[in-house]
Amino acid sequence: MWYTEDEFKVKIGGNTYINVPNIVVYKGVSLFKIIRSESDGLIGIDFDIYDENGKKVATIRRGRIVQGNDDDYDIVTAHDHYTITEKSTGKMICDIKKRQMANNVELEVSVHLYTPDGFLFDATPEQTNLPRGNVISGCVMKNGKNGIVIN
Repeated sequence: MWYTEDEFKVKIGGNTYINVPNIVVYKGVSLFKIIRSESDGLIGIDFDIYDENGKKVATIRRGRIVQGNDDDYDIVTAHDHYTITEKSTGKMICDIKKRQMANNVELEVSVHLYTPDGFLFDATPEQTNLPRGNVISGCVMKNGKNGIVIN
């Protein structure tokens, strides 16, 4: 059984989130859901990846890639490290590191994804983009309801 977690430390897009249930909220919708396993206490993350045309490319559940487009993307599922790379460009679309791979946090995630309405959310290991060319990097957000809110 998995449940929504309120106490955690994760790194997404070069920023650390501690006990922030809505890491990124885009137009009123949380892009990521942090969950924890009752049986072993491990943390996971749920989110969907879309391309620039609004087509779903992959589904991430419990911090693992459970569905993806193998024709256009290389999908690698190794122990505690999951990646999705666009075959045509070699661009990393998703990189999820868990446990020991996740440098001093429970989970480390980088993504290059579009929202269903076409906004590019680019969270690299170093920074997260915001509208109008702004970025946020190296920040720690702790004990708030929301981390980043994009309207």
